[in-house]
Amino acid sequence: MNYQKMELGKKMDDAFQYVAYKLRETGHNTKPVLFHSFKVAYQLYKYNYSEEVVISAILHDLIEDTNVKKEDIANKFGDVIANIVSAVSFDPNIKDEVERTRVMFRKCLDCGASAVIVKCSDLLDNIDYVMFVEDKEKRNLLLSKYKLFLTMSRSMIGNTKIYMDLLNKVEMY
Repeated sequence: MNYQKMELGKKMDDAFQYVAYKLRETGHNTKPVLFHSFKVAYQLYKYNYSEEVVISAILHDLIEDTNVKKEDIANKFGDVIANIVSAVSFDPNIKDEVERTRVMFRKCLDCGASAVIVKCSDLLDNIDYVMFVEDKEKRNLLLSKYKLFLTMSRSMIGNTKIYMDLLNKVEMY
């Protein structure tokens, strides 16, 4: 391990502590958000993505699953990370699920490759839960969102390992 990785590990610890505190304070998702955040971030850490990408991955569900706002993240972690986290977050004002997803994917693309990579890692971790969805129509809707993401993001990250990992999982289902 080099010095840079050790320093990133310390920053990751700080980010996880922040997420754990905010989830305990105002979290409203019944899923294991902290564990999910760890898996999403660790995948990107293993692939040697930048500090901003890895820290954004740790924080990626805060806006959706707690009362944390983009400004809170910017104050603690900086504007770059806050912009990525905001881009990968759904707009709760959009009621149509497919449109809400499409808008969020578009925000990721507009934010740049870092946001698209974080969303790809998020989807890669979440796809394994698709097999537990008993309602075939709901499962197909979920898979169509993954395919939409792959189509929309191909030109930006289609040559990355994480994209190929997601593509292979989607094709497996």
